[in-house]
Amino acid sequence: MLKRCFILSVIFFISCNKIIAQSEDSLLVNDSMQSQIDEITIQAEKMKEIRLKSVEGTVIFEGKKTEVVDLTKIQANVATNNGRQVFSRIAGLNIWESDAAGMQTGIGARGLNPNRSAEFNIRQNGYDITADAIGYPDAYFTPPLEAIDRINIVRGAASLQFGTQFGGLISYITHQPTDKKFQLTTQITGGSFATVSAFNAIEGTYKKKLSYYAYYQYKHTNGWRPDSKLNAHTAFANISYQINSKIGISVEFTHQNYLMQQPGGLTDNQFKQNPKQSTRERNWFNINWNVPSLKVEYLPAKNVRWNTIFFGLIGSRNALGFLSYANRADDLKERDLIKDKYKNFGLESRVLYQYKLGKQISSLSVGVRYFKGFTTKQQGLGNNTDNADFEYNNPDNLENSDYQFDSHNFAFSAENIFKITPKLSITPGMRAEFLFTDVDGYYKTDSLKYNDARKRNRYFPLFGLGISYKAHYLAEIYANISQNYRGINFTDLRITNPNVRVDQNLQDEKGFNGDIGLRGKSGEKFNYDVNFFSLYYNKKIGSIQQIDSEFNIYRFKTNLSNSRSLGVESFVEVDILKCINEHSDFGVSIFSNFTYTNAIYIKSQNKQLVRKKVEFAPDFVFRGGAGFKYKTFSFSWQISTISKQFTDATNATYASTSVIGIIPKYYVMDVTASYSYKFLKVSCSVNNLSNNKYFTRRAESYPGPGIIPSDGIGVFGTLAFKWSTKN
Repeated sequence: MLKRCFILSVIFFISCNKIIAQSEDSLLVNDSMQSQIDEITIQAEKMKEIRLKSVEGTVIFEGKKTEVVDLTKIQANVATNNGRQVFSRIAGLNIWESDAAGMQTGIGARGLNPNRSAEFNIRQNGYDITADAIGYPDAYFTPPLEAIDRINIVRGAASLQFGTQFGGLISYITHQPTDKKFQLTTQITGGSFATVSAFNAIEGTYKKKLSYYAYYQYKHTNGWRPDSKLNAHTAFANISYQINSKIGISVEFTHQNYLMQQPGGLTDNQFKQNPKQSTRERNWFNINWNVPSLKVEYLPAKNVRWNTIFFGLIGSRNALGFLSYANRADDLKERDLIKDKYKNFGLESRVLYQYKLGKQISSLSVGVRYFKGFTTKQQGLGNNTDNADFEYNNPDNLENSDYQFDSHNFAFSAENIFKITPKLSITPGMRAEFLFTDVDGYYKTDSLKYNDARKRNRYFPLFGLGISYKAHYLAEIYANISQNYRGINFTDLRITNPNVRVDQNLQDEKGFNGDIGLRGKSGEKFNYDVNFFSLYYNKKIGSIQQIDSEFNIYRFKTNLSNSRSLGVESFVEVDILKCINEHSDFGVSIFSNFTYTNAIYIKSQNKQLVRKKVEFAPDFVFRGGAGFKYKTFSFSWQISTISKQFTDATNATYASTSVIGIIPKYYVMDVTASYSYKFLKVSCSVNNLSNNKYFTRRAESYPGPGIIPSDGIGVFGTLAFKWSTKN
């Protein structure tokens, strides 16, 4: 099937190319389009905007709510991948802070679960980096932010060109090589909790054709709580070669391996007594991630660009520990061991064709995608020691389950910008998704073995429409509505966990996202984006509190109900001194990021859910701050405050296991300062300045279960050194 998909994509491109070539001579291309298309480079130009352009490479973003985090400009503690600082200017994000080292980023929005950012399509340089984009889209790998130039974010309208997930797209774009022959960058960070991060990178360009970038990062921390040790190794290499003026090729490889000790979750009473305490000494978590990719770009004509990416994943996830309720002490017996292995392969191919329609230039983007995922998921008993030993006691006869998941995904997408006038554009789009999943394995209950074999074939047609009217450079009106879907996760099918049980008749989720907003920007002086949004979720999968025959409280995961989220997202930033004198060496800026969300369950057969609030949907999210800059010195302060939120669909306020209940309102402040002199840069940050005791997550499994406290005050310093030679 893979060969057929690839051949079809090539035939489609060749057919389009013949038609385009015939009309190329008569096509008038304006200057902006020509400058965009003529230069074919594997590396994207360093982003200086705060939103994506109408067309980026072969992808269309016109009429969509897009945002860009420019990591070359923001003040944030990138060594610890501090999410609330990095995404401080992105409206509406609900960020879990249960991983101080930043190895896994948990992001939700508009009432979506932040767990490992699984409601978003997470990518690096345009390709998937999650465990399985269809069956298990959890983001166990987050790139070191020292190596990232920018983060591109597209809300739910990303579904048409990038596929599944209601949250949208989050794509990490790695640093682009310098035009110098050789450059070395070294960053050393040290601070609280015995934290050490060493980042080293080399880059360069040879004869304007060959460029390279590679980095290695080592990170260690003992953690704010006892039993929170981490050792992590991450490496990346990119080699790009411009064969001629029309063809470029790029090869990348990413590796990450880390071992993390997990101190377990707390009950509500334990958190009140001492949020820093540990209840587990024998819980461990390990990741081994390997992501290769090959990218080819071809420019057959001035108005055509073809882009193809081959990518894969060879990885594993091992979780070991005592999984019982937080209010029960570790029994010191054999520990639960869950081991996953992933072998994935995929390709995405897109053609961008720009043509003259009337007096305006319109753009058509057409793409195909093929993805094959193979996952093995096993659960049994490990030894009873306290070491990180990820070997089963009985590997040939596991006590809980042994499954194989085979998935195939084929998709076709098309979007077209119809430029009606220089100011008005309409962008319709569609996507056809075909999913084929095969489940084979067994599970055990009360020592009885049950074989389980299932096959499911599904087809999802998705449609969307975007409108943009650029009335003024300070006033663009945009609107978009796009359909979404989300396939059932592998973990929704079978897992043995006393805290959670799963409905065996789960169905895929469907719905749509809608936005209408106003945005504008004036250089570095002023920037704003205000929009109203709606998110409709049909047959939303969630958890409800239930009690079994032995009076144990547990979470039951099922298709709960339909839900809808309505609200407003707003962001505004002003540099007061730049407004007075835009050439001033001084800058004093303030920003405000505010979101109101009303997310409730509707049309449920379960009457106790109707009009209840959707879990993980705080009414208010506010982040704001101020910054001062003079030449190469900068200082920033920011505050984040999130209103209370529920963790299950019944809006239960308390349970003895603490797996469900309220996440209370909290606030946290951070300050960061930096100074650069020639090839040196020194920075310092204080996280959680007021040393607040709070939490953002109640876990049902690893790293808990129970309340996962966020870190107290921490101080970190970074010394960066850069040395280069000229071409």
